[in-house]
Amino acid sequence: RAPVVGLRPLVLGSAGPFERPMAPSTKLRTGARSDEVAEGGSASLDFVPLACAGTGLLCILFVTISLGTHEWVQGTVLQNGQPVEAFVGLGSVTMGGVKSSFSKLCPKGTKHAIPPHFTTTPAAVWCKCEAAGTVGAWLLWLAYLPLWAAVVFTAIEGLAGVAPQAKGFKAQLVGMGLSQRVQNLGLIGCWAFSWLCLFLGLLAYAGSAPDTLGWGTVNFEASFGLARLSFLIVTICTAVLTAKLLRLWQEEQFGEALGDFLESRGVRRGLYLLLFAQLVLFLLVSIANLEWQALIPLFALYYLDTDKANFLVLYVTLSAMTLLFDMMRLTGEPRWAYMDGKDAFAEAVYVVIFFIKLAVLGLLGALKREENKASQYPTAADAREPEIAE
Repeated sequence: RAPVVGLRPLVLGSAGPFERPMAPSTKLRTGARSDEVAEGGSASLDFVPLACAGTGLLCILFVTISLGTHEWVQGTVLQNGQPVEAFVGLGSVTMGGVKSSFSKLCPKGTKHAIPPHFTTTPAAVWCKCEAAGTVGAWLLWLAYLPLWAAVVFTAIEGLAGVAPQAKGFKAQLVGMGLSQRVQNLGLIGCWAFSWLCLFLGLLAYAGSAPDTLGWGTVNFEASFGLARLSFLIVTICTAVLTAKLLRLWQEEQFGEALGDFLESRGVRRGLYLLLFAQLVLFLLVSIANLEWQALIPLFALYYLDTDKANFLVLYVTLSAMTLLFDMMRLTGEPRWAYMDGKDAFAEAVYVVIFFIKLAVLGLLGALKREENKASQYPTAADAREPEIAE
């Protein structure tokens, strides 16, 4: 055959005259798993039930603390014409270090009369606190009991693959006529019922609590924040377990993402760890308030998993935008000595999140430099035999 005039040899994988040279795989150079690992299989997600059981124990601890403490609402009352800080619990209020039951502050049958007490706050306010505390406590107790059942059965589900006792217990349930699907639905039902009771309890308390204790507005305190944190954790565990047990997700893709993290090293591994730490810290901040910034690290994690530059640009843009707000917040806050325990804890976590954010931006720059260097200077392992186009 006669050669085609005007066509130069085309080498697959090489760059054209107006194209940037690109390596076949940047993940392989910057610390991700190799292509063989990605194709060969994904990491197992069998640890999910045990992880949910462990976090469920934390939720039980947080709910127990919330039910036993008296710092659900913070406000100010007037005593002898002087403002005094007050902390409202589910069944009592502490004013100036003195704890008083709502039964003394809210005489039955005279809810709109001012009681003969040392505060000028109307009795209707304390009656409203008592009603909110009663409804909130009942719903939290309703969430507390099935949460124990959810944790126990979730732990059995997770141990069934490694512990003969757990596997034998599940076999006994099958022998009693409870199929695996029925067991899964019962397990999900326990988590969902606890979630619903926490949802209704927090909603009922927030809606029933008074707007003032006599002077100024009120703020939700640490006990309410712990219950809110428990609600967020239970929400995550319920969603993950439901998706796994009912196979509502593509487990292979999540397994590959987990395998990418486990096989990563160097700068990429550091980015994964910092972003996961940032998500956990944002979750802890929910004791004080919820932050929309908690969604931003998800863009960076998705970029690390897929190498889609759009999500990198989105993460860098949003992070750079929030740096100003973070610095304004940290420099404008009052001195630590004037903060209560909840606010001091939240601000300490904010400081850590701020420095993690700076570290992530720096590591992303280092990762891109490594990828660009790897693209410009491919190693011998990526060399391919030239194929001539005819």
